[in-house]
Amino acid sequence: FILIFAMLPFWSKARHYSWFQAIIRGLNASAVGLIGGGCIFLYTKSVSDVADAIVFVLCGGLASFYDFGAPQTIAIGALIGAALASSNLGQLPY
Repeated sequence: FILIFAMLPFWSKARHYSWFQAIIRGLNASAVGLIGGGCIFLYTKSVSDVADAIVFVLCGGLASFYDFGAPQTIAIGALIGAALASSNLGQLPY
């Protein structure tokens, strides 16, 4: 908490420099790449049938394209997963 207030004066001065903005854009791009790679790794390790793939893709789309928050996305994913599991719909091996 104190570290945040210690960095505020530096941040307010440094964010106006073009070289610092380029560094921040590069860090942002690398973070997006790491998150994408993590999603691919998570997908290959956790998706075992069609129902899992449906929930994974649907929740990813809700969070990415429709700006749903994490609690809403998790709740919707749980409801859809429960509906697919109880109806044996999509329970074929993937």
